[in-house]
Amino acid sequence: MQTLISRRKTLGRKTLGRKTLGGLSAMLFVGSAVVTSSTRPAWAHEAPCPYCTMTITPDTAKQDNETVLKAGRKRIEYKCVYCALADAKTEYQGDVTIFAPSEKKGAPVIIKRVGGVWSVPANTTFVSTSRIKHKVCHVQARAFIKPAAAQAFAKKIGGQVLTLPQLVAQAK
Repeated sequence: MQTLISRRKTLGRKTLGRKTLGGLSAMLFVGSAVVTSSTRPAWAHEAPCPYCTMTITPDTAKQDNETVLKAGRKRIEYKCVYCALADAKTEYQGDVTIFAPSEKKGAPVIIKRVGGVWSVPANTTFVSTSRIKHKVCHVQARAFIKPAAAQAFAKKIGGQVLTLPQLVAQAK
């Protein structure tokens, strides 16, 4: 009795090639039917936040929006700094690093938890509303390098300026 591997060898290249091409063309036909019948294109970057399940707001030309948490070899994207902190408190033990977007494009605030102690660079503040609405949490919970920028933004959205320990306590 021949095994599957030995039977494939006896079929020859031409037979396998035709079967493979036939299968691929059938998959392409089915795949193109699915693509043409969709109501909106799915962008490659569109993904839900693992904490709030809302779609992560992509960065724009003028502003960074995505928050990234790194725990060991894992790199996880979040909708806002609140979501990343809340998830880090419940899901990830040990050391973590969070890259939160700041008021300056391309200059994230680096939040670290090493040995259970949270830290940020000096003068870092956060703006948050008292009740986060996850549909717009990327606007309601943000990190700031300059305290004056945080004050202006808090006034604009009706939020409050927080220190890192206050934001960590708020994140549930």
